[in-house]
Amino acid sequence: MRNIVLVTLDSVRADHCSFMGYYRETTPNIDRMARKGLNFKNAISPAPRTLPSMVGIFTGKLMNIYVKADCEAEFWKKNARLNLRSRKTLAEVLSSKGYTTGAFCPNAYTSRYFGFNKGFNYFQDFLFAKKSHQKIFEKMIKGSKIFSYIRNIENLILKQEAFKTWESYYDEIIEWISKAKEPFFLWVFLLDTHLPWLVPRRFRKWGNFFDMYYSGWKIFKFLNKQNADIPEKIRKKLINAYDDSIYYADSFIGKLQKDLEDYDPIFVIHSDHGEEFGERGFYGHYYPHLYEENIHVPLVVSNLDEKKEIEKPVSLLNLLKIILILGTNDSFSADSFLGETDDWIIAKDFDYKRKKTILAVRIKDWKFIVGQKDIDELYNLKQDPNERENLISEYPKLVKEMKNIVKPQLDMKMRKERFVKGLQRIII
Repeated sequence: MRNIVLVTLDSVRADHCSFMGYYRETTPNIDRMARKGLNFKNAISPAPRTLPSMVGIFTGKLMNIYVKADCEAEFWKKNARLNLRSRKTLAEVLSSKGYTTGAFCPNAYTSRYFGFNKGFNYFQDFLFAKKSHQKIFEKMIKGSKIFSYIRNIENLILKQEAFKTWESYYDEIIEWISKAKEPFFLWVFLLDTHLPWLVPRRFRKWGNFFDMYYSGWKIFKFLNKQNADIPEKIRKKLINAYDDSIYYADSFIGKLQKDLEDYDPIFVIHSDHGEEFGERGFYGHYYPHLYEENIHVPLVVSNLDEKKEIEKPVSLLNLLKIILILGTNDSFSADSFLGETDDWIIAKDFDYKRKKTILAVRIKDWKFIVGQKDIDELYNLKQDPNERENLISEYPKLVKEMKNIVKPQLDMKMRKERFVKGLQRIII
């Protein structure tokens, strides 16, 4: 069985990676891995935000909505915990097959607090070094804006979560690997590519110190606000900082690949979701949009005997299956695997304010979205990659087929608390 390294890049959209055709060389190390391995050109995230996306990736199933809550953060917490507790996770399955499993995850939303440690022999989330930190976080989850500000200030001062660079814990990763019994499965979730994109000086190619901090402060003022009026000059600075952060994260992958040569691991690199830069008047990834900038993400599998660019749309829900095949078989055939996947994939989110499920069906050249607007949406991605012209009334037969695909998901209404009465102890 082969050693496996899974690297999750937070908030990286596919069209900002140079191996996906971006005009800037943001990912030189991943570029080389993509040329020598499998590059999934149309990889789609299960959701446009971390929690439902990673729940889907780790369980191989779209996240279900089971229970209600008094605030949005509490709503996501309860439902994420229920989904993870009621399903087998990637780490659990690999552990059962003899893998030593370890994770380094500074993202609070994929921490042990939400249940992502399930199945790992070692899980380092750098969270709650003191009890006071946990109390602040829990009050923030329960909807306190004041404690949300306190948490952000605390993270800035202590360099936690989005302010924790990969260099600050790289030695811990190498130490764990040196002691781990083989075969091992290592998961690293990099937050360096999550806003506010604070990048060390030597890795800044397109921005500078002042612009980096100014743009980081500026974007926080406009998060989740419709029609955010950010001047084009500031928008460019935001993109410069974002691209620098991707370049910085790519340097981690290059260093890790070199340092692990003797272990000969398979590398699986992906992002959990994308990022908006004002394409529809929004910035960040907190608004429930299922457009390409939010869910079209990079996916590369490297250090195999096969190299191929894969055009067929593939959901990251398939990552669990891919990794299991890689870990339990002597060879991996992309064509064989793709032959067993559907020709269409689904992405899903839940609009908490409207209490409405949003679904997207993606096939090679088309995307259908229901629940996002007052009317359904249909886009021809080949002719209209920016999803501007809604063709919903022009292709009734195609729309009918798309609706048949999403119908099973739409029929799953929000379930009552009584259906999960036996699981209440795990979500409190």
